[in-house]
Amino acid sequence: MILPLYGHKNKQKFVFEKSALNQWNAGGRKRNISEVYLQITANIHNNFPDFFPPRDKYFKLKVPTGEILQAKICQDNSKALMTNPNKALSNWLLRKVLKLKEEELATIEKLNLLGFDSVMIQKQSDDEFSIDIVKTNSYENFKDKLKR
Repeated sequence: MILPLYGHKNKQKFVFEKSALNQWNAGGRKRNISEVYLQITANIHNNFPDFFPPRDKYFKLKVPTGEILQAKICQDNSKALMTNPNKALSNWLLRKVLKLKEEELATIEKLNLLGFDSVMIQKQSDDEFSIDIVKTNSYENFKDKLKR
């Protein structure tokens, strides 16, 4: 399973300024500086309805550092993958991989510079998964193989 770390606007890739990798920057309620989530598109759910556990059911998510995070699918339409604590995903992806400082926005330019714009999630069992970054355009190639 490949998930994008970006969206599209006018057929151009961009990183959401106030959601997903930059959820910490959203308005409304007071947010933790490390609040992030990975977006799961409807297209993913339609093509792989049983890949992830049901919404709000915790599962193990192993990152390349060997850490095992507690994760779950949440938000409306099960559109988000988050960890508990939320900063666990942020510590790995924003701080260790993207090397962003607190309050520094993730951008498509930063992703392009580092050569990746997606993550791969592999399912080991119903409650154990692993995650890693994958090279730029991996989600686009993956998406092209999906039924719409």
